[in-house]
Amino acid sequence: MLREKLINWARVLADCPLVSRVLEGIDLHSDNRMRERGMLAQAFEFKMINDVPGDYFEFGLWRGKTFIYAHRLSQRYGCKGMKLWGFDSFAGLPKIDDARDNIWSTGEFACSDAELRKLLRRSGVPEKHYELVPGYYEDSLNEALHARLSGAHAAIVYIDCDLYSSTRQVMSFLKRYLVNGSIVCFDDFYCYKGSPDQGEQRALREFLVENRDITFVPWSDYAPLGKAFIVRTSRSENE
Repeated sequence: MLREKLINWARVLADCPLVSRVLEGIDLHSDNRMRERGMLAQAFEFKMINDVPGDYFEFGLWRGKTFIYAHRLSQRYGCKGMKLWGFDSFAGLPKIDDARDNIWSTGEFACSDAELRKLLRRSGVPEKHYELVPGYYEDSLNEALHARLSGAHAAIVYIDCDLYSSTRQVMSFLKRYLVNGSIVCFDDFYCYKGSPDQGEQRALREFLVENRDITFVPWSDYAPLGKAFIVRTSRSENE
């Protein structure tokens, strides 16, 4: 019951433009680099300082809080031509894949495509600046989508998938778009009470075993559960 109340309060606050601006101001002026907003600000600074090419990819949007903030940062740092790509089922979490220390439920975090677009519009995010890709990842992250993204790179990636199975699918899809300097943030890295054999930690470990030409350099822990990495790869950006 308490958890449901907290989620409802988070939904109300996320929809309030005034609250969003206040939080943005606090993060900007307090140098709060331990929260999601501070982490994203660092990622955009890193991209600009190092001239990392590419777009913003976010997997798991819910009601668009981090997606909206990423757009504001792209404008603040003058990321000309950067497109924001959002990937979500819009039907909530899929079937839970691991019951051990699990805190999620199937269907949780559902928000329709139409409702999210409404929230983005209300927050001043023009449709020409983003694309939403609907569907569960096992269906949507396909070759047709690769064709749409041909030539694209991922400068900043925000993964908020919660589950091992979803993160595993995302990582398999994402490897074509990673370049030297890509920042990859895992929002739920320390879920499952920090177990390295579950969730996003397990998905990343398996990905790195299967892709020896890619290295994830630990960069920063943030919020209570998140961790960010810098990507190094021996592959050419044209591969």
